[in-house]
Amino acid sequence: MTPTPPPPTEPESPPIGNSFRDLFEALLRRPRELAQDPMIDRPATLLRLFLLALVALLIFGFVLGTFAWHQQIWAAPLKLGGGMLFAAIICYPSLYIFSCLAGSSASAGRLAGILGGVLGLSGLLLLGFAPAVWIFTQGTRSFGFMGCLAVGSWLIGFIFAGRFLDQALHAHGASQKGPMAIWSIIFLLVTLQLTTSLRPILGTSDRFITPEKKFFLQHWSETFDLKLPPETPSEERS
Repeated sequence: MTPTPPPPTEPESPPIGNSFRDLFEALLRRPRELAQDPMIDRPATLLRLFLLALVALLIFGFVLGTFAWHQQIWAAPLKLGGGMLFAAIICYPSLYIFSCLAGSSASAGRLAGILGGVLGLSGLLLLGFAPAVWIFTQGTRSFGFMGCLAVGSWLIGFIFAGRFLDQALHAHGASQKGPMAIWSIIFLLVTLQLTTSLRPILGTSDRFITPEKKFFLQHWSETFDLKLPPETPSEERS
């Protein structure tokens, strides 16, 4: 009898590098491996992950700023990038608490790296949507449509980033999905409220931030039917 050949073994994946390009590809192609990689909680990796997220958010913010031009060219990127980083900072303590409740053994440093991966993956997906969003910034004056397009892009990005978060914590022993679902809703609500607290992001104003306090659903409903005035630079150049 001829001996049965052993089953083919899958080739081992190459180790994940620490460069921006390596992290870029790992977030898109190997998110689970990245979450388990020992280097994810190292200061250099943390810095690169958050810088990757920040650059992607700044570019997407710039694209949104071309809807109204004027000061929004620099104000929208600043608000979007700074707002998302602020949301991550204030939601990080609750991430640690809810991850413990979910049964995860991930350390505080590793959770910071995972959170950087969540923002990074969300930012990269927004970066992918940016060319299509730019087409509409130059083709419509509707605040309602542009708001839905921007928020919809963020929601899609966060859904995929949420899968990364779930895989990362599952790899570290998390056995319950409820606590992390609650945290995801909290983080999502915080980011959506910041779209109103840091307004205007799409429109123009004589103030950098409008001081009036509003809930984001109220603000969205009040501005949904508004249109950008025709005397903006984008209209003059068309």
